[in-house]
Amino acid sequence: MSRLQRLLKDRMGASASRCDTLHERSLTAPPRLGFSYRLFVPEHFEARYEYPLFVWLHSDNSSEYELDSIMEGMSVRNYVAIAPRAHRVSKISKRLFRWGTNLADLTMAEEFVFDSIDEALGSLPIHSDRIFLGGFGTAGTIAQWIGLRTPSRFAGVISINGPFPKTKRALAGWKQCRALPILFAQGSDSQQCSDDDVIETIQVAHSAGLDYRFVRFEAGQPGFGSMDSTGGALGASQTDSLDTEMLLAANRFMMGIVTSTEVPLVVSSEEPSRSVASAFGNN
Repeated sequence: MSRLQRLLKDRMGASASRCDTLHERSLTAPPRLGFSYRLFVPEHFEARYEYPLFVWLHSDNSSEYELDSIMEGMSVRNYVAIAPRAHRVSKISKRLFRWGTNLADLTMAEEFVFDSIDEALGSLPIHSDRIFLGGFGTAGTIAQWIGLRTPSRFAGVISINGPFPKTKRALAGWKQCRALPILFAQGSDSQQCSDDDVIETIQVAHSAGLDYRFVRFEAGQPGFGSMDSTGGALGASQTDSLDTEMLLAANRFMMGIVTSTEVPLVVSSEEPSRSVASAFGNN
């Protein structure tokens, strides 16, 4: 057994890529899935506990390694998490990836999501009724599209700075979608999700009777950073941002569903919010 295998066996700690061993699988064994993904195993892993599963669709011009920063900002103990890599190569770097927006792209992303779920269910103790899906920007829109198409597969969906999907078939089964909780979070500095997008989503959700929960985060607060297309920090006015308060709201949203309790999405804190965007795309 290699040093890395022993480390994973002893700690079951931070994260495991698709080639890391679980159940003592060889590090050199070929992956079981036809795409790259990142698997996150919670700290203090308990094999007898069925964890909620969080499927994260990474930002455009990033990679599946974004999951490490996401879980660090959200929770390192509450979830098993998995992030499939987008299928389109970024124009910025061959090591970064992005999601497409046509129907074929969305269908492929949907396949990645369900294959990722199957991989996690086959490797770790997962509560099959506590599977969540989330994403940022374009990926947030895709998460909504997948969740609305197959609401019975998810306990909840999280979209951060992702407009409501305009692609056909998003609300083909809108009556069944009413039971699916969806967190729709927007930063006030967002260029991907404007105030008009939020208003439109509110109107659609109200008309269809959907369980959308809206929360808005103001830019300009301490620690509120932003991200350019390569993952570097920029001024808040230049592009979208993702900070820990958004991720903590996502954690509260999911924990409220898991525990069947009313959990406020945003709580006051003296600790300044921290940008997690600077770690994206640097792998």
